Amino acid sequence: MLIFGLDSSAEWFKWAAAAVILVIFFILAFLSRLLMAGVMRLLAHRTETQLDDMIVHALRGPLYMVLVVTGIWLALLQIPELDPYRNPVHDAGVILLLILATIAVVRVVNAVLICYGSEIAPRTAGGLDNKIVPLLQRVSKVVIYAIGLLIILDQLNVNISPILAGLGIGGLAVALALQSTLSNFLAGTYVISDAIIHIGDYIMLDSGQDGFVEDIGWRTTKLRNWQGNLIIFPNSKLAEAIVTDFEKPEKAMLFSVGCGVSYESDLSKVERVAMQVAEETMRKYPEGVKDFKPVLRFKSFGDSNIDFDIILKAIDRAAHYYLKSEFIKALHKRFAEEGIEIQYPVRKLLIGEGQNSVLPSARQKNMGGVTPGS
Repeated sequence: MLIFGLDSSAEWFKWAAAAVILVIFFILAFLSRLLMAGVMRLLAHRTETQLDDMIVHALRGPLYMVLVVTGIWLALLQIPELDPYRNPVHDAGVILLLILATIAVVRVVNAVLICYGSEIAPRTAGGLDNKIVPLLQRVSKVVIYAIGLLIILDQLNVNISPILAGLGIGGLAVALALQSTLSNFLAGTYVISDAIIHIGDYIMLDSGQDGFVEDIGWRTTKLRNWQGNLIIFPNSKLAEAIVTDFEKPEKAMLFSVGCGVSYESDLSKVERVAMQVAEETMRKYPEGVKDFKPVLRFKSFGDSNIDFDIILKAIDRAAHYYLKSEFIKALHKRFAEEGIEIQYPVRKLLIGEGQNSVLPSARQKNMGGVTPGS
């Protein structure tokens, strides 16, 4: 066959074609680096996000290598001396291109995740993105490389069905062996992704543990209680627990103080005095919420007192302990000044007429119930 008047079947022509192909692809590879550099400079000035710059940078190296490998591969296929090895050369070229394509995909996905973690994650509420992006980077690399390896094996006519079956059985064995760890990991994924609690929140579990959330990991969560001790428990327990979050929907919290006054007390006066003390306490101390009006409600006829509750509001859970203490001291002092009695528990015993039963006096109690001279 003649091409431009030259015999294409001649050996020297094939060597010349291989050289031309090699030079062309090397030139294309060199131009691709220049083109990518120019595109990066152009995008850097025209776009605010770094994602396009990072994607171009991620593809710059693999594209250059793809052109170089393709040129060498096609050039080798033109050399007459390599005709007996045409199939191995073909397979080697395809495998190298698949490897480079896999690397390119990994670099692009990694660039997207890095850009998300640096530009978008800081603008989102909570720490979910900061925790999940590094995990996705590691997992995505493993998954993409695994898929690339399976495609390469299939290209080499290797039956991957037994490999997939083995991976399935091996994965099941690993899952059974790491059941507890995987359970905590999946629970941690649920806790982090659902944003149930956040670092810094004061929470209480239905099991009684309470404290500030120090850290939410993929396997465990750490609480620091008011004694300063660190409570570490698996995320599977947290996912199943009933959790009270004292930071949601706001830090300020209502609390009640129970009290009781004697039956002889003037309840209108009791209500007026108690409300005055409550309002003064809320205004006086910074732990109180200034725009909240305390509430008093009588609730029951007790054994010795008429019981009531006073509801106040503190700026957070830690503040309510101090505010409650100060209110109790102020209310006790004011009741004493106003002559309002908080009755001790008493029992009134009625003795019928004609009965010989006599209650022993205090002196008789001390003497074991025996009267002098008996």
